Amino acid sequence: MKNILKYLICIPLVAIFCGCSLNIPPPDQFSDPDAITTVSTARSLLTSAYISYPHYEYQLSILGEDFCPTSLSGKDVEQQNLYRWQDNSITELADEVWGAYYTTIAYCDVLLERLPNVAIANASEENEKAVIASETKALKALCYFRLLQLFATPYHKNIKADGVVIKTRIGVETIARSSKEVCVNYIRTLLLEAVSTDNVSEKNGWLSQKAVYHILSQLELYAGNYTKAAEYAEEVLSDADESLFTGTNYRYLWSANSYEGRIFAFNSSTTYYTSIQYDEPNGDYFAVNPNVKYAQTDVRKEYNIYPFTMSGESRNLFGKYNMNNRKGEPNNYVEMMRYAEAYFIAAEAYCRDGYESKGVSKLNHYLALCGAEEIPSTLSGDELINRIVDEKLLEFVGEGVNYLDIKRISNSDLKRYATWGKSTYSTIRKDSYKWTFPIPSSEYRYNEAVSQNEGWPINR
Repeated sequence: MKNILKYLICIPLVAIFCGCSLNIPPPDQFSDPDAITTVSTARSLLTSAYISYPHYEYQLSILGEDFCPTSLSGKDVEQQNLYRWQDNSITELADEVWGAYYTTIAYCDVLLERLPNVAIANASEENEKAVIASETKALKALCYFRLLQLFATPYHKNIKADGVVIKTRIGVETIARSSKEVCVNYIRTLLLEAVSTDNVSEKNGWLSQKAVYHILSQLELYAGNYTKAAEYAEEVLSDADESLFTGTNYRYLWSANSYEGRIFAFNSSTTYYTSIQYDEPNGDYFAVNPNVKYAQTDVRKEYNIYPFTMSGESRNLFGKYNMNNRKGEPNNYVEMMRYAEAYFIAAEAYCRDGYESKGVSKLNHYLALCGAEEIPSTLSGDELINRIVDEKLLEFVGEGVNYLDIKRISNSDLKRYATWGKSTYSTIRKDSYKWTFPIPSSEYRYNEAVSQNEGWPINR
């Protein structure tokens, strides 16, 4: 994926930096329509779409429970204000996020529009064309799903409430936000169309059929369809070799090479997760939340935590990508889907569906493989769900997962810590309007049909 073919499609900078999702340049500004006529040029455009997918895992981790401030946090006021959930910081992030995801959606829409005109010469090309269509729909669905998670209230709080804008064509549109229910149905339709194609990828950087099943499990958990969520998660795990992503092989998930222990990871040819680092000798702006604790036997501890001396003491800085950066090792892949999450999705889904013992057993099986402490069988109800989310944070610390989980469940307040997490600086209430990102002013300024989220101002 890193070598873009000669027919690489380049979206103008105005499309990337424009906050208005519907003010997308017409198709002829993306490329010559006649350029996408073969499977190789179609794959090239899809490669561009993959590359355009934005990454806000670090920012979402700052908003979640992953980190606490260090003695250096005040040296980057923007990051510090985002950690404190300042309105301006969230608004600025929302502006960027909205435009970035819709830019990737625009790539996908252009490709899907032109794909029917792509000529095929043999059965192999026919299969490749079907695979390209499947991946494009999956990537498009992934973008809409992330937008829905960020710009809509939790799904269970009135499914008829506003979701996001579902584009109906390429180009400028004045259109209202669809309901959360309609958005979920639309995303589900894209994924079910995508998963119907038999697509087994040998590389981590392409959305395979298994990856689509994984997104389906995430979507159904989000929508509260727990039986389906468990079913899709079990499909993901059906032929998974557990030794590839547990034990000593856990380290390969954070290596620079493609690895079959991953489900899907975006290729990265640029630096990733460098914003957390103040500088090499002095440390980072944020450390791992002190409540994130691993058993000594837990194999994940070595790669999720990076011991580093700051302010005269050994601190737990973030490992994974940050540790690679500090060691001078490349981050060629950005993890997006791992088998571990399928265990957590299945466990939570079973518990919410009335099969708590089955859910606990499912998750404990994975935790045992990692050498982690298991969940007590005596837990139940909200206490059990909260424990699953806490355990999930240990697995996905720094990957932007925790913020989305807390918002989805919306049953607890969020603490903002002072330096090193030794005290509570402030608390974000579970019903705060800030959990739902504001629709950018550049969107509703030109689209009178779109609505703003409650609590946020409208600056036309």
